[in-house]
Amino acid sequence: MSDYESHLLANRPRNLREAGLRGETGAGMDIRAVAFDFGHTLIDEQKDGTISLESRPIHLMPGVSEVLPHISIPPAVWANTRTATGAELRRFLDRAGIGRFFAWVVTSVDAGFRKPGSGFFDFALSRCGLARDQVLLVGNQLNTDVAGGQQYGIRTVWLSGRAYRSADETLSPQHVHPTHTIRTLRELPSLPQRTRTHFPTSLR
Repeated sequence: MSDYESHLLANRPRNLREAGLRGETGAGMDIRAVAFDFGHTLIDEQKDGTISLESRPIHLMPGVSEVLPHISIPPAVWANTRTATGAELRRFLDRAGIGRFFAWVVTSVDAGFRKPGSGFFDFALSRCGLARDQVLLVGNQLNTDVAGGQQYGIRTVWLSGRAYRSADETLSPQHVHPTHTIRTLRELPSLPQRTRTHFPTSLR
């Protein structure tokens, strides 16, 4: 575990109430981490996608730079990657200027399994020291992020806007049902007000 991860974990709120949220009490909700998919959730994977991560130009997805500073509970990246390890992905995130926000970076290469496989989620939760009901997974793909989270018992937020669509999507909203749906990451901070559900973000 890095010094940064240790610092975030030592200072994180123990639950949503300590994160400064107000509103109705969720039914047993104790969200302690929000996990973001990587490709086309945080980073545009269609621009310069053939260039290796170590030299690839940075193209953040809409809303990333505005939303990440307002996540009160340590976020994670849970990514399907072809060859990149967590350490390599973290270096890319640091170069993109957003690495400092993430307490954990988990890749399918490290896990030995890809989303939506349960092996990926077993590894990611163990790596983060969390239970499945303590995580909210934000992603753009129904066939990997949402379907995998749903099957595993993890709450999900689907990015439904056209800008977040991936060419390798194989499912439609008729086939899988995310816990929450937003069109853009910029809607993430308003999710509690719109759904009357606690969520680990706060606007400052």
